[in-house]
Amino acid sequence: MPDERERHEYKASLRVFSESSMLAELVAALGEPDHGYDIGDPVSRRRTDGPRRTMSHWSLSSRAERTSPLDEHVAELVAFVEGRRREFEALGGDVDIFCGVFTADDAQGGFTFTTDLMRRLAELDLEVTFDLC
Repeated sequence: MPDERERHEYKASLRVFSESSMLAELVAALGEPDHGYDIGDPVSRRRTDGPRRTMSHWSLSSRAERTSPLDEHVAELVAFVEGRRREFEALGGDVDIFCGVFTADDAQGGFTFTTDLMRRLAELDLEVTFDLC
């Protein structure tokens, strides 16, 4: 069993970006997000370069532990979309799953998505984005 320094960690979030729906509409359709903002909201408290100009955003993070395999994070979010398929289809917008892969020092490894999970992603027309840190 690898020690704690050798484990990779993972995070995944379901993201919705919309040019036509405000955050309140996304919340009404999908439920409360972990993170979200509206067109016109400040970019951040520290940045003074004006408001967000193009899209509203709704984001839900997986509840799996960071040390759980990445496919568990993604499968949880896929199940969320499957349970609200009509709502997602009605919303339009750009929907994806964003995955953070945090590599351990001096460790090799990776992750695997089963063919079943890939099939479910394809049936929902969900793209997956990876950020390797």
